[in-house]
Amino acid sequence: MKGFLRTAALVFVGLVVAMAPFLVASRLWWSGIASIAIFAVLVAMVGTASDGVRIGLKFSLAFVGIGTIAVAVAGSPVLASLVVAGVAAAIAICAIYQVSGPMLMAALFAPYLIHSPPDALPGNTNTWAFYAAVAGTLLAAGLWGTLLAWLVRRGKPTAPKGPAISVREGVLTGVIVAVVGGLLTLLCMTQFPKTEWVWLLLTLFVLTKPAPGLNLRMTRDRVAGTMVGVAVALLIGLLGLPTAATTTIGVLALTTALTFRLHGKPYWLYASFLTPAVIMFDSVGADPTSVAEQRLIYTVTGAVLAVALSAGINQFVMTASSGAETMDV
Repeated sequence: MKGFLRTAALVFVGLVVAMAPFLVASRLWWSGIASIAIFAVLVAMVGTASDGVRIGLKFSLAFVGIGTIAVAVAGSPVLASLVVAGVAAAIAICAIYQVSGPMLMAALFAPYLIHSPPDALPGNTNTWAFYAAVAGTLLAAGLWGTLLAWLVRRGKPTAPKGPAISVREGVLTGVIVAVVGGLLTLLCMTQFPKTEWVWLLLTLFVLTKPAPGLNLRMTRDRVAGTMVGVAVALLIGLLGLPTAATTTIGVLALTTALTFRLHGKPYWLYASFLTPAVIMFDSVGADPTSVAEQRLIYTVTGAVLAVALSAGINQFVMTASSGAETMDV
């Protein structure tokens, strides 16, 4: 217990220190900097905390491209759906090499950047300067997050991993989730562009992350953990708390999620805290009463789709690990 609390304290301090310079920069220079920096920091910290500094750096650099492209295609439903399909497939492909955790984070944040790209640079209408600022912010935040996560996990062994999925399982799962994710993005951006449709993809990606022996029990645990996290986040949002309180709750939830990850706890525990953390960050500056119903509907819809997809994937794709009892990490 002492080790868990010590890790949690280090993670909390690391998150606060990681975001501090970007929050200051958002006040002094560009308001959009903090809203995108947090995504890059989280991708880097999850990658480094889960799999070491080399993986953290690789995904930090990858997210520079993913995030910048996501912002660039925000006005095009067709291109945006292709980007979402790509990151959805990448989750499954990365699961073959047992590094799906940081890719999941990158995939979760790509739709957010498409749905709500950062504000324009102050006093500068140059498009290329804007994209350069986005890429530069993501790069700086990713490197900073990697460094801080390395300091937190230094000397700690990498959490044990379960067996990897096969190439066949990864490719087929990736194709299925990519098609569904891409079509959902196209549908939502053309028919419901002003709604909180990103929650549909968030729920879908979290619940369908490939794992050996993905079965009804494993999916049930994931759904239960995610829905509890969503319900708590929605209730907190309806309280109308100030931005500082909402952000603090998000940091605490994320601290718990990353600590579980560092200690190799089951994936559903990690997801149950990761989901409300993302929700809290997304809720900053929003009117909770106006979006709570949309978020709940999209989350429930995403959970139903995820259960159906997981059942189909387990039945027709995960044949090599059928019936296997593995820890969902």
